[in-house]
Amino acid sequence: MILLTGATGLLGSHIAYELLQQGKKIRALKRKDSNSTLTEKIFSFYTNEHIELLNAIEWVEGDVLDLGSLEDAMVGITHVYHCAAMVSFLPKERDKMMQVNIEGTANVVNAAMHAGVKKLCHISSIAALGSTIDESLITEETWWKNNPSNSYYAISKYGAEREVWRAAEEGLNVVIVNPSFIIGPGDTSKSSSEAFGILRKGASWYTNGVNGYVDVRDVAHAAIKLIESDVLNQRFILNAANLSYRSFFDTVLVQLNKPKTKREAGKFLLALAWRIEKLLAAIAGRNPIITKEKVGYALQISQYDGSKIQKTINFNYRNIDTSIMEICKFYK
Repeated sequence: MILLTGATGLLGSHIAYELLQQGKKIRALKRKDSNSTLTEKIFSFYTNEHIELLNAIEWVEGDVLDLGSLEDAMVGITHVYHCAAMVSFLPKERDKMMQVNIEGTANVVNAAMHAGVKKLCHISSIAALGSTIDESLITEETWWKNNPSNSYYAISKYGAEREVWRAAEEGLNVVIVNPSFIIGPGDTSKSSSEAFGILRKGASWYTNGVNGYVDVRDVAHAAIKLIESDVLNQRFILNAANLSYRSFFDTVLVQLNKPKTKREAGKFLLALAWRIEKLLAAIAGRNPIITKEKVGYALQISQYDGSKIQKTINFNYRNIDTSIMEICKFYK
């Protein structure tokens, strides 16, 4: 039996889908206030038998911050995929994000060790690797450096990884994947899928930042292959391509039948924009769409080497342009 945390999210849903297609038995942890609507929507995008697949999941109520619920969920479990995490760039949510991502991960690995789980796959992020000052290629050997450019999300994911490595030292078999910007059919109000929601409305501005991109199906497939392999206590960057934000925006916009970007948003303009948005959001009593940390990412040039997994196991990435074309069908 396999335990999956974060099964109602973008990546968790795709891992669940592939495992079910393989005939595996899944137990999925779900918070009391969450639902499986997105999971069902994603399943239905790939197959007409989505209801049968969804019903094959053993849903259990629990929370990564509730160690008791985790220990109950771990009974009879041999393998764990830990996908549950909080992504936020809002100052008011920092403490909660730190708690969920770091303390929650500590609870998961502790419960897994207590239950005698054979192997755990932790879904981390390229954010946990930090950034390089000289914009050089980031690999699995690029270790964290404290600097002002690290977002609080990055700090939380770095802290989560430390809990996994601690568990590995204590005897738990683990593997860590560090996906770049994950693209796939999801909820446009959350995480990486938010970009598709914005671009679906059209966008004329771009920045000169660079980031890595990977198809969510590749991340799910890689996680499953790694947990089923003999690979232990290693981390793997998952990145299909490094693209400028303008290139990514324009490729998506074309597929969504929208005009390409025309105007560059530079450092000064973006610095002004997030400050104005912060004021407007405060007046309107809503969360700001543009934040200081998001602006930092938009201007950052970060390139990642995702080749290690290809050298370690039999694995190949999807072409990122083809992925965008297929994924945009969902958002249309």
